[in-house]
Amino acid sequence: MKTLLWIKVMLVYFVNSATCYRGNAIIGLNIPTEPTLDPNTVCKTYPDLNPMQYALCSRYPDVTASAIQGIQIAIHECQYQFKRHRWNCSTLETKNKNPHSSPLLSKGFRETAFAYAVSSAGVTSQVARACSLGKLKSCGCDLSNDGRRAKQWEWGGCSHNIHWGDKFAQKFLDSKETSAKDIHSRINLHNNKVGRIMVHKHVQTKCKCHGMSGSCELKTCWKAAPEFRGIGESLKEKYNAATQVEVANSNSVEGKLSLLYPSFKKEPYDTDLVYFEKSPNFCDKNHKVDSPGTSGRLCNKSSNGIDNCETLCCGRGYNTLRVVRNERCHCKFHWCCYVICQKCVYNEWVTVCK
Repeated sequence: MKTLLWIKVMLVYFVNSATCYRGNAIIGLNIPTEPTLDPNTVCKTYPDLNPMQYALCSRYPDVTASAIQGIQIAIHECQYQFKRHRWNCSTLETKNKNPHSSPLLSKGFRETAFAYAVSSAGVTSQVARACSLGKLKSCGCDLSNDGRRAKQWEWGGCSHNIHWGDKFAQKFLDSKETSAKDIHSRINLHNNKVGRIMVHKHVQTKCKCHGMSGSCELKTCWKAAPEFRGIGESLKEKYNAATQVEVANSNSVEGKLSLLYPSFKKEPYDTDLVYFEKSPNFCDKNHKVDSPGTSGRLCNKSSNGIDNCETLCCGRGYNTLRVVRNERCHCKFHWCCYVICQKCVYNEWVTVCK
């Protein structure tokens, strides 16, 4: 078995409150702490790469491994942001599956826009972080500000290389959009860019104090990629305020998208998520839009929000059951390429959609 078969399925270590797996040896498989990242272990194990992506992966297999991990982090964030919605992003995380191969991502829904943007942000952020770890051959810390001084501090340390992460995300994800004149491709490119912009907008400045006895006579500061939860929340707000655009291909000739219902602006802003197709209700299982339906979903009978049983169950009703269930929780992603989760046990009465 190839050492990095786990690139395409993020390795999950389930940890309960009493036990923690410290090494990479689990279920009889010996996964090395520092895996070999080459075209055979990365590019050939991740499905549905197009020729341009495969060529990029072959040139930068270690960076691509970080990009793939960034996509997985993005899908987990998508699941968190939509956990109370009928569409909860669950089908985008499936064994042996590239999320971008989902039928939903070939549509023009609001949900499609969010999925593209959050994936782009995930790749940008994760590659930027990996560069600063010194693990990648082709990039390192961002030293563009090093040595510059302000009154009480100077730039130093190891800034996350947001610029390099941005450029790689653009090359890796935008290469799927082969026709610049196709309106659908232009919308996907726009939403990809929104994700990258959100990473730039949320970049943090972190500092370390220097001086006698912990005094802060001088600080060294560096740029750090933001916590991904903040990016997810910002993109969810963009989803709620997403802009519908005209689908006529003539709009894309000049590289611009036109609003379907223009008011005070004629075209979307660079940070607007855009879509062109009304979303289905996602009530029933539908392979054409990769919808699992809501049957079997937990609902909240006392909620006034979108997770209330009447809304989430689409009027089909619900059952009340006593269940003991195990769920992964408090997951942390590690380079490269696995995620360690705790195992949370719930023993409770629940309401479940019929």
